[in-house]
Amino acid sequence: MPEPFIVRAGGSRAVISLIAKLALVLALIVVVPLLAFWPFGRTHAPEVTVHDEIDILQDEATARDLSALRFREDIRLAVVTLDVDYSDNFNAAVLAYARAHEPGWLDGNYWADGLLILAVSPRGRWVGCYFGEDIKVDLAVQQNIQDAAKSSFQAGRWDTGIQQMAARAATVMGRPIGSEVGVLLVSGLGVGGGLALLGWMLRARGRARAYFGQARRHYTQVTGDYEATELKAGLIPLSDAHGAQVLARFAWFEDRYGELTRNFHAFGEPRGAQWFEVGRRSKAKRLLDLAGELDSLDDAISNAAALLTLSEGWQDAWRNEQGPVQEDLASLQSLCSQVAANSRIDVARDRNWARESSNRLAAMTNELSRGALTPSAALDELDFISREVRSRADALAQRALEADSSSHREQRMRQYQDSRSDWGWESGVGYSGSWSMGGHHSSYNPASTIRINPASPGAQASGVRWSGAGSSSQFSSPISGLVTGYSSAATWTPPSSSSSSSSGSSSDYSGGGGFSGAGSSSHF
Repeated sequence: MPEPFIVRAGGSRAVISLIAKLALVLALIVVVPLLAFWPFGRTHAPEVTVHDEIDILQDEATARDLSALRFREDIRLAVVTLDVDYSDNFNAAVLAYARAHEPGWLDGNYWADGLLILAVSPRGRWVGCYFGEDIKVDLAVQQNIQDAAKSSFQAGRWDTGIQQMAARAATVMGRPIGSEVGVLLVSGLGVGGGLALLGWMLRARGRARAYFGQARRHYTQVTGDYEATELKAGLIPLSDAHGAQVLARFAWFEDRYGELTRNFHAFGEPRGAQWFEVGRRSKAKRLLDLAGELDSLDDAISNAAALLTLSEGWQDAWRNEQGPVQEDLASLQSLCSQVAANSRIDVARDRNWARESSNRLAAMTNELSRGALTPSAALDELDFISREVRSRADALAQRALEADSSSHREQRMRQYQDSRSDWGWESGVGYSGSWSMGGHHSSYNPASTIRINPASPGAQASGVRWSGAGSSSQFSSPISGLVTGYSSAATWTPPSSSSSSSSGSSSDYSGGGGFSGAGSSSHF
């Protein structure tokens, strides 16, 4: 006899709960005047030109992406990148560029009709937007458009930031009712709340199903390999420092495997409306996190058994093991390039050391193959290189900042020390799993390395820190955090009293000869 519909849908309780949620969504949306958001009329493709004067954009790709946007009115969208100092007037600089190179952008003392200019200066940390008189928006909306790009610009993602500005402009320009109309506040909150609730419901259901599917695949893999994992763990020498910490994590693995099995049984097989239940997504995510950890640790145990016994697959395990060190060496090379660009510090010694260390890793592979180097000694050497690259990166960054002859030296040093204090194991920053150096590119899985890093499952298990004879296994964090800290500190400048703050906006065209075009700029 076929199951009743209500059973297939997840049961009466789950169905009633879902109906109540959908009723709330509809109630929030239907009470809102459609005019509040006015989603209509975005049918106009912009005419796009890119003027990348400082070569930071992928011109063709940016133009293509911007051309795919749709506005509510005919728009000539111009993107311009300039090299303008922090303390200079960015609005005046954009105007001067237009007068010198693009006179068609001007109509007397105003920007030409239908023109939208998006501008950025990385060196001065400026972002601006400018409008023809027929499409101009108020200052608050201008600031909103600029703000859309600031997080990307701060991270050096220039193309993404421009696209975010343009997308935001397409959203807010041409609306029949301004964003600050108070009478629409309640209606706007109602529509926003209804859509947010609906989006949350759909997103929660979709993610719960996705998390559960992924968790089940990991669990199936771990379960299928469980006996083999036990056998491989038995091959790992307990007397080896690196092997000992992996075996300590295997004990954690066994405990968590039982926990994972119980959690799967408790989660059950949700149906229909049950996927919309409160807490379903978080429970599925906990299943995925635990199952993924065990699957990764399974791989780490296999890698340890293969490498420490030089059995089948040890070359792949060794290649994966080199990944975090190679990534750190690549970060050191990047730091050398930044220091060389920002100062007169000689970075040749550190560059050569990074290159020689990378070559040494390749030589170690050959020595392992010939039996001239033991796996344990090879891992110890990785520990040594890992410690040394951190020491060199930190020393180089501090040496470069100490050599800063500007009036900002002390503040920049202080900023670096602040960022340095936040760097490390607890920072939450992990290895990316890929590296590129000297024309060589590679990827690896940080979660399956023998040596422990922030992505290693079971790193906090009891007994992981080796306390017997021999070298201690290293708990390493990527030095990319140090590199980022130096980069931010080396370019830091204080807010200027003659310029707007990073959160403010300036619409002044000093020296513009009476120019009154709409637009403004701010710092990011």
